[in-house]
Amino acid sequence: MKGILTSVLVFVSLFLSAQEFDEVINKANSKFFDEHYQDALKDYQALIESGIGDNFQRSWAFGYVGVCQQELGKIEEAKKNYRIAMDMGNSGVSFYSRLLAIYKSENDVKGQEFVLKAKMKNIPHEYKQTVKILAFLYVNSEQFEKLLPVCDELIEWYPENYKYHYFKAISYQKLNDIEKAKPEYRKAIELKPNDVNSNMNLGIILFLKANSEYDSVVENYEAIAKPSDNDYQQCKSKLALARNKMREAEPFLLVAYNSKPNLNLKNALFNLYRKCQEYKKSEHYQ
Repeated sequence: MKGILTSVLVFVSLFLSAQEFDEVINKANSKFFDEHYQDALKDYQALIESGIGDNFQRSWAFGYVGVCQQELGKIEEAKKNYRIAMDMGNSGVSFYSRLLAIYKSENDVKGQEFVLKAKMKNIPHEYKQTVKILAFLYVNSEQFEKLLPVCDELIEWYPENYKYHYFKAISYQKLNDIEKAKPEYRKAIELKPNDVNSNMNLGIILFLKANSEYDSVVENYEAIAKPSDNDYQQCKSKLALARNKMREAEPFLLVAYNSKPNLNLKNALFNLYRKCQEYKKSEHYQ
């Protein structure tokens, strides 16, 4: 009986505490929505110091403190209180938007990452959209190791979106794992055949490898003091293989060049046609 009574008293106490919190924060909110930020700030801070309310409720007070401080030009204090609110599990979307905007204006990549990860954790219904934004943050800040698992998640949700295969390909390429990059570029091109960047990057990758093999064959042959007919035939056969590999790069280079010409693509196509002995075609890219 005593245990039951104690439980009831605890419940009533919590109920009254929550009710009291709502009453106090509503009064502060009325000042906040009237844009009396200094007065509202004092009320929110007093509410926090009072200790009433549960962890989640108090997170809203910290969030509103952040807004008031931001409106009053106290940006560093605002950032601190926004972060406290997020660490406490706050689900107020506007707090995340505000803090993210501050970090963007400061070019603070780590700050943006913190906000997005906290939002993923605390606001489940915006999880997918937030992951998309995180992917672009990692691309733009060249955090390719972090980008790879994010791409896997996005590809699982949106298997027909070429962009995430492109992001994955560029990540592998920047991390010097070219063999893993190539199939991702091919998949991106399969989903969007005219994508300039995927075609350009894959075309250049394939051309450079084939071109290196071609030059190596020529160099090895020329290093032979007195090449025999067999040496010549072997060289000829190896050059043919290198040319065939160059041909694999040709369609990708052409798609990219015809859409968005640049010097690297032009030089690649010039050398490809010269080494494939199509001299008239090469003149167009000279």
